[in-house]
Amino acid sequence: MKILWAGLLTLTLLSGVHPQETAGEQTDISPLLELAAFAEGEQLHVTEYKVVLKESINTDDAEQVIQQIKAYVSEGQVIEEETNLARKKTFTNGQKSSDFIEHFTVITPRDETISSELVYSLTTGGTQTLTTKKIMQQINQIQKRFFSENVTLYTCLKAEDGGIIDDVLIYQKFKKAFNITTIEAATEQSWTSRSGYTSRWNQAIPLPNGAMNVQFATRTLGGRTIVTIGTPIITAEY
Repeated sequence: MKILWAGLLTLTLLSGVHPQETAGEQTDISPLLELAAFAEGEQLHVTEYKVVLKESINTDDAEQVIQQIKAYVSEGQVIEEETNLARKKTFTNGQKSSDFIEHFTVITPRDETISSELVYSLTTGGTQTLTTKKIMQQINQIQKRFFSENVTLYTCLKAEDGGIIDDVLIYQKFKKAFNITTIEAATEQSWTSRSGYTSRWNQAIPLPNGAMNVQFATRTLGGRTIVTIGTPIITAEY
């Protein structure tokens, strides 16, 4: 199983499910830093960090936002998609010198009673110099330029070990470290996915069995285990 960001966008656009708390004036990426500290404490090699900002916008303002994005990613790639439900434009930052891979997505529903969506994602490799100051500076800059105080924040990381990890053991360590109550769990031959709640972070998404604000997944590939952790939900493939 894998969760794709496109699927998450569809979920939030069509069902109206949003985190219960929004990011403040200064975007707080401390959950990502805490997740990174846990991974490093378990001698896992962090290979990727991802931060996503998402906000509903007035459809009448969507074209103006698109023009602002074009000015920011002047040399970027643009992909346009259309379905029966919505139009989607995705812009990729084309600056090769950047430390980050940046994507902007604007989703405009055909149903004019539904708000449009603006989504920004930042992905970078797992180098320690980028986990704090540079990521935070970039996210705060983007928030101030393109989003309001109603923005919602998602964080995610990938880590791995040179061999196969006992996924049950590492999840129990993770659960204990963050005082997590498991809400949902699924297991197949090569992967696991667990959703839970911790009072450590206020942001959460409602599920039938209770609110969740952290997702922990493992996948075994080619003799190694990849661990993916996201708050409040994983926003990358796993």
